[in-house]
This record gives sequence, structure tokens and C-alpha cells, in this order.
Amino acid sequence: MLRKLTASVLAAALLATGAPAAAEAKARPKAPAGVSATSAILYDSTAKKTLWKRNVNKRMPVGSMNKVALALVVIKAGHLKTPITIRQKYKDWVDGWGASQSHLVPGDRLSAYQLLQATLVESGCDAAYALADAYGGSAGYLGSLAKMNALARKLGMRNTHYASFDGTPAKNDYTTAADQLKLARYAMKSATFRSIVKIVKKDFRSLNGRVYKLRTSNLLLKNSGSTEDNSGYPGVYGIKTGSTGNAGGCFMFVARRKKHTVYGVVLRSSSTITRFQDAAKMLNWAYGTRNAVTLTPPPPREANG
Repeated sequence: MLRKLTASVLAAALLATGAPAAAEAKARPKAPAGVSATSAILYDSTAKKTLWKRNVNKRMPVGSMNKVALALVVIKAGHLKTPITIRQKYKDWVDGWGASQSHLVPGDRLSAYQLLQATLVESGCDAAYALADAYGGSAGYLGSLAKMNALARKLGMRNTHYASFDGTPAKNDYTTAADQLKLARYAMKSATFRSIVKIVKKDFRSLNGRVYKLRTSNLLLKNSGSTEDNSGYPGVYGIKTGSTGNAGGCFMFVARRKKHTVYGVVLRSSSTITRFQDAAKMLNWAYGTRNAVTLTPPPPREANG
């Protein structure tokens, strides 16, 4: 009788202990609410587990997120101190597209590393063109595109084809959220890449003495935005934005909180501001927090004098 009573008491205690956890698990939504992105994925790199996904194999363009693959091609090749001369065609390219740029001045000379910063921090298509041209060998930017596609194959990005080195619209240029997650995780293994994508603002001087002022396009980094009052999202330390009319607002990001590193990708969010709100909602859900973010747009760029 005593054994039966003890067993009954123990069972009741276990049930009582498990009840709050069960209730908490039941109360937690199965997915982050209010995410506008057509395609998205959230991955806990520490637990090696996909937390949530939506249309992850849907092919679509991602705008300037293509520059991540270009940057990795450059970093792998090395020689980042190599001076590169800015050519008139780089300026004509961005002016023709109305693309994001760092207002590089034709005839100026910058190191490959400086151009990497302009490409990743400010998303300068002029800087990206200069790198693609310089690192593509005799084929110019076409050579860099071939290397970007080789990298995609190496990483198992089976639904990716790069036809644009900087994300400006091009036929047969596409990828997926699942593939961009693979790229993001690989990119952040590079110390050089990591050190660049966490930069909020930086001034550097070209080899000709011209000063360039860079400002991040990632508004989830603290003190970004036009008035430097963006709260940022706690723990976010990269990585890259993208947008075109067809791509919508795109963003790949990574955060470290509660001893867990979480990667995320949102593709075709409803706007360039909403992509950051989508990311914050996803991270709040992943970490079980309710952090609000203050978002002001990046400052207008002015030509460097």
C-alpha cells in the first residue's frame, strides 16, 4: 500500500511539474506573427535546427544580396591591398540603373578592401562593378559571375543562378531563401566578411586622398539611420540587404542572444522598411522576447567631394 501511495504521489508531482512547461509550449505561437515576406527561413545555428520556414524553395531575385557571393569571390582570391582605378563605366552603370552607389569618382584609386566595404556596408553598385571587373580576369565581370555560380554549386545552392554581380535586374537571375541561408552561414565563417558587415559607419581616404563616408544599409544595427537613433535589434551583427522593384525588400541577418546564434532570410517583404520589421518579429519569436525596434531610413547619399 505504501509503495502504491508513494508512486501515486510521485506521479502527481511529475504531472504538476510538467504542467507549466506544457502550458507554455501550448501558448507559444507555432510561427512568428505578422511577417509580410513571401519567402522566409529562420535557423538556429547553435541547435542546428530550422525553427520556421515559408516557401523556402521559391525562386526569385534578391537584389543586392547577390553582392555577398561577389564579396566571397574577392575575399577568396585575396590581394585586398591591390589598388583599383574607378572607371567612368562604373559611374555610368549606376546612373543608368538608378542603383544604390557609393558615389565613387572616376579616376580615383581605392584598395580592393575599401571597395569591399563600400559594396557590403553601403551596397554600392559602383564599388561592386569595380570589384567584379578587377577579379573576373580577362573576362571582366563575366568572369566574376562564373566564379559566383561556381561558389553556389560548391555550397549546394541548387536553385541559384547568378546573372547579375550586383543584383541589378537580369534575366535568369534567381535564388531561394533556403539557398541564401547556406550562403549566409558560409559567409560568416570569414573573419574578413564578419568584420565588414558589422560596420555602421566609416570614413576612409582613397589613394588619391579623397574622403568617402560610408553608412550601413542594415537598419537593425544600432545607431544606423538618418539621425543615428535606430535602436537596432539586440544581438544582430550582420549581414546584407537587397531590393529591386521585382525582388521587393530582402534581408539576410544573424543575431546572437541567449547563447544561441540564429540566422534568418526574408525575401520579397512588402517594403524596404518592412523587411527589418519582419526580421525583428522572427527574432522575437525565436528568442521568446518582445523587443521593439526604432527604424529611421538611411541618410540620403551625397557625392563625395
